[in-house]
Amino acid sequence: MTSEIIRAAERTFHAAGAKPKDIAAIISKLKSEHQVELSVEGGLLTAHQGGALANLGTIIAAYRQKNPREFYGESGSVNFKDDLAGDTSAKSRFIAEHGFDAWNNLPLNEKSPGANRVVTDAIPSEAMKAKDYARLSVAEKSKLAGEIGAAGIERILSRR
Repeated sequence: MTSEIIRAAERTFHAAGAKPKDIAAIISKLKSEHQVELSVEGGLLTAHQGGALANLGTIIAAYRQKNPREFYGESGSVNFKDDLAGDTSAKSRFIAEHGFDAWNNLPLNEKSPGANRVVTDAIPSEAMKAKDYARLSVAEKSKLAGEIGAAGIERILSRR
């Protein structure tokens, strides 16, 4: 990955209204998990997926939707202070909208004390992974267990 690709990717993501926290990590993840190869042609970023030219707008929108925490100010709901880390304008906006007490009551991150009581954006379902299941509230876990039974919960807990 060259610095030219990183600069072009930053320009492209910013033009699409996205403010990535770590553009190099996003580029690596696009390549490893989605087989998206990025290159620069005439100063513009281009993407190829499976050897065919791919639409960058669609790739960026889908990635942002699937990974909102990798962008500043993207997670529609702020669950942790780390969701806004490094983005002082988003932090100020949150405090202005919700008050300083709400900011103080937010846990720093998922591993902080009290983080298990934070409402997550995960939708309880039989297809979820163990880490997502662990973040559900007791009420959500109970409801899901009633719907899918003990065998369903065992399948969830076996997924990594």
